[in-house]
Amino acid sequence: MGEKEVQSASPGRPVDAEKLDRILDAVLDCFADGDMHFTIEGIARRAGVSKGTIYRRFDNAEALLRAVLERQHQEMAGLGPLPVNTIDDLREQLIVLGTQLLAFLTSDQGVRIMRTVITHGARHCEHGELIYRDGPRAFVARAAACLERAAELGEIRVDNPMHTAEQLIGMWKGSLVHGLLMNGCPAPGAEELRFRVESAVNLLLTALKAHQQQ
Repeated sequence: MGEKEVQSASPGRPVDAEKLDRILDAVLDCFADGDMHFTIEGIARRAGVSKGTIYRRFDNAEALLRAVLERQHQEMAGLGPLPVNTIDDLREQLIVLGTQLLAFLTSDQGVRIMRTVITHGARHCEHGELIYRDGPRAFVARAAACLERAAELGEIRVDNPMHTAEQLIGMWKGSLVHGLLMNGCPAPGAEELRFRVESAVNLLLTALKAHQQQ
């Protein structure tokens, strides 16, 4: 990312939601085009806004990256845990999470973004750490919170929610995501994605309920 200097956000009217979405979409478009060395000026040009509009909301390009990661996480995982009172609640919430995650990871834009992020993160560890913490790791934590809540209610037994959530996400992705990254397989349809997510959730919950009874 360019423009290393930190500029203080200027006072004035807040950026409206429509312009903010265009700004964040422009950052994602940069990623999808293979460019993570974006500048505020370049993003403003893509989004059709002024640099001042961006600086009213963001101090620098890194703050803009964090906002993009936060929005993606919210779109895939939601703003917060929904009530989990039964095993059926847990199952449904995990299915929603998995479906949203795979819908992004298997989309054309998602695949192109992942290729860019992986290449960039290998060369710029500080950005790789940020993207990992606020992206994949945050999503694992969201799934882990669902499992932990169900365990607190006595619906399942789980010794390490974060580790178990990682295992579930690994089942969702399987070899599919790697295959898409290397152009080794076609993107699956909605029905296939749903089956992949549901079968993994059912397998995990069956194992956790059996573990509870031991």
